Amino acid sequence: MLDKIVAHYDDMLDRLCFDSFAYTVTIPDSGVLTIEGAMRRLGATPAAVRGLQEPVDSDRLSLYQVGTGVVTLDWHPVERQEITDRLAGDGFRHWYLCIDIEGNTIMYARYGAAEGHLEHPEPGYIPFTHWTDHFGPLSPYTEFLVSGYDSEEAEAQVDITAACLAVIEMESGVRLDEELMESPHSEVSIST
Repeated sequence: MLDKIVAHYDDMLDRLCFDSFAYTVTIPDSGVLTIEGAMRRLGATPAAVRGLQEPVDSDRLSLYQVGTGVVTLDWHPVERQEITDRLAGDGFRHWYLCIDIEGNTIMYARYGAAEGHLEHPEPGYIPFTHWTDHFGPLSPYTEFLVSGYDSEEAEAQVDITAACLAVIEMESGVRLDEELMESPHSEVSIST
């Protein structure tokens, strides 16, 4: 199953040629996180409701209602994780994925108080701790995620961005696709 999900993201990433973006999924353990609730957690007020085919505004964060949770997309991610991390916390499962124009990938997951993170192409370094020990809630996918890194013995077996998107989908049940990206959504100013 994971192979099919990775193939979807490989195809999507090749076709759409994203050079940078940040993507989050936040799902409550119970109840529903609405767009309005997410805006309150972000400390923001609605800026606009976007329709189809409108231009992307780099000063705005897009919010999509998906089932009981909220997805955010940011096409110009510049040190904005601290903003979307406001959606994480007790009672929520939260995933953050960011790629930049230089090919760096960061993934962060928080399930209540449990946190995990991954950095690519260079894994984070903390003395006396193996970098995979920082995966936290992502630990069940360690072998799979490690296959996205080059080693002295072999090249990466999977694109790390596609792998991270696949893990988020497996854990959250939310698929990032063109239908979602093109759907009407709310926006907030990210300068707040």
